[in-house]
Amino acid sequence: MFKKLLSKLGIGSANINLMLHHSQVRLGETISGEFFIEGGTVEQHINKIDVELRLTLNHNGQVQTKTVATIPVASALVIQAGEKKVLPFTYELPKSLPVSGHSVHYTFVTRLDIAGGVDHLDEDAVRILPPLPLEKIFVAFEKLGFREKATSRKLKPYGQEFEWFPTEQFKNIVQEIEFFASLEEEGVRLLLEVDVYAGAFGLQEKELKREFFFLYTELNDVSTLADSLRAMIQEMIEQPYQYTASSYMAHHSHIPHSHGRGHSMMGAIGGFAAGLFAGMLVEELVDDVVEEALGFEEEIEEEGAGFFDDFFGGEDEEF
Repeated sequence: MFKKLLSKLGIGSANINLMLHHSQVRLGETISGEFFIEGGTVEQHINKIDVELRLTLNHNGQVQTKTVATIPVASALVIQAGEKKVLPFTYELPKSLPVSGHSVHYTFVTRLDIAGGVDHLDEDAVRILPPLPLEKIFVAFEKLGFREKATSRKLKPYGQEFEWFPTEQFKNIVQEIEFFASLEEEGVRLLLEVDVYAGAFGLQEKELKREFFFLYTELNDVSTLADSLRAMIQEMIEQPYQYTASSYMAHHSHIPHSHGRGHSMMGAIGGFAAGLFAGMLVEELVDDVVEEALGFEEEIEEEGAGFFDDFFGGEDEEF
């Protein structure tokens, strides 16, 4: 009787531990592991076992954590005193999550829901890496002497922004390069902004913006991809007035056009141009401030291509 009382208080009760096979996983891929369940000092009834994927955002020292997915593992079961059970775990990450960065962190929180007792929780940090096509673009920028900023991967209204600075050939011309990325059916779309030093090449326009589209087959050879990026950036610098907010639509000849919403925008990194998390409830992700930055699905449905006008039109608030 005394042992049962203690177990209801969480002393000597059953516990659970999620052991991930890998602590890092690429966006859109499947992460796996095993749950190790161990009974306590008495028999206990388990209502359910589930896992929450929690996203933690750190903006200017203000930390916010929200559950972005709840993954059911098991329904009611009985665990005997000292009994050990092992259950498998697999989960495919949505393609529209932000990737991990200095201000974006993820944790799997496993909950052992004990009937009439204190639930047991287990927390496991996981790092979400960029999908492989985007990783190849990162490598191409590195080949050009660019390095990703420590403060990169902020969340903005269009999604997650990646920031890079030059260390070699563009060092005295380009201050930084910023871009958003969208994984589409046939390739990767980049919305690119090049910030140029005042006076470089006689330029008065500091922010040059351009949209690129790379077929997945074009990403196989990273050296060729780097050469293409170099030529495109150089063209922007040498012909700056073609890449201002009013003229960007003239440069879409390389980009396949979408026939309906579903084709291009639902594979976006961090919610680029579509609702965050591909159908999950954005309003439950973050508080009103960050919600305003990420909750664009309704607006896109109504206005369609207006997103591109917004991106090429000016400054955005950071989150």
